[in-house]
Amino acid sequence: MRLEIDGWSSKITFSATHIIPGHYKCGRLHGHDYAINATIFGSVGGEGVIMDFISVKEFLRKVAAELDHKVLIPLRDEGVNDKGDSVHYCLKGKEYLFPAEDCALLDVGVASAEELANFVLGRVAEEVHFPDNVTRIEIGVDEGEGQGAWTGMELGK
Repeated sequence: MRLEIDGWSSKITFSATHIIPGHYKCGRLHGHDYAINATIFGSVGGEGVIMDFISVKEFLRKVAAELDHKVLIPLRDEGVNDKGDSVHYCLKGKEYLFPAEDCALLDVGVASAEELANFVLGRVAEEVHFPDNVTRIEIGVDEGEGQGAWTGMELGK
């Protein structure tokens, strides 16, 4: 059985700016409205539910708030230099200088929907308590309605 959380209808959304280096169109600074979605798989527990998904929704809203109205900066990109109060980002002959407070510094290689989904999944797996009957979680990050990337992991308890 599964529980599904639709980020659009649950208002687990954020707006952010990013760059996809080397992409013919997305290699320019641009933004999207994003939604974070989740699917939780497991068996029905003693209380008649897989789990109380309100805690997952609250956590996903917290992550979305951290990313909202920020420039998404991939810390694994060698062109990123975090100077404390500012972030210098050099790529393909372009140079950007952003105030640090306007940036979300992410442990990813590129700020794509795919990498954002992996980033959110990692945060969820580390910080949300799932009951023993939950066997798998999946996270999707949409770049606009109807298009996004999904990833998941088995929970070995």
